[in-house]
Amino acid sequence: MDWLEIASKKPIYLNLGGGSFCHPMAGYENYISVDEKPHSGSGWVVKHDLTKPVPLPDNSVDRILAEDCLEHLKIEDIKYVLAEAFRLLKPGGIMRIGVPDYNNPKDHPYLEKGSDIRYPQHSTLTHYSLMLEIIRESLFSRYRFYHYWDQGQFIQHKIDYGLGMVRRTPDNCPDNRRWGLLGKIKGLVRDILYLFSSGARFSLQGLSVQRGHHLYTTSLVVDLFKD
Repeated sequence: MDWLEIASKKPIYLNLGGGSFCHPMAGYENYISVDEKPHSGSGWVVKHDLTKPVPLPDNSVDRILAEDCLEHLKIEDIKYVLAEAFRLLKPGGIMRIGVPDYNNPKDHPYLEKGSDIRYPQHSTLTHYSLMLEIIRESLFSRYRFYHYWDQGQFIQHKIDYGLGMVRRTPDNCPDNRRWGLLGKIKGLVRDILYLFSSGARFSLQGLSVQRGHHLYTTSLVVDLFKD
């Protein structure tokens, strides 16, 4: 797919850094993946470097989705992407963002270190106060956070996934469940090991972010609205 063809579509839904997550996959109907290394056989992909201008007119896009994308960019590039999103969106359009939440207690040690050796490709360790600062500096004056950790508490509001899928949430991520009898047994063993290793430091919050529990994988999810 090329940009001329995309410009002719109605509506226009873009999935930034979407990889293979695009039409006709369930949850991504009508979404076009915009990726530097697109890899989908559906044809609903376009190659593009997100640090460069998107060759579409102002006020031409209905929705923009960006999950597991912005953390791969430097902060100044994230700000640029938000500026481009504001330019592209029609009035009434939505940009939905899902990024790793490094305030999750199991991930917070990497935030304190300033890097994540598990995912060295993460250029920015995203979290609530940082994303709030970036958004407040943007042209978006209206926004809503749905999922995020703040001061050791997980804040969770209901998400309408019909407005944009986010896979890495307590609602959708398979890592937050224990599948089958074997999975439940392994999970119980991990819980017991956590109990003994934590000793007096045991907490229900700490247990909730162990693999198989509902807060093991969480994302910071926020919608930006163009009025």
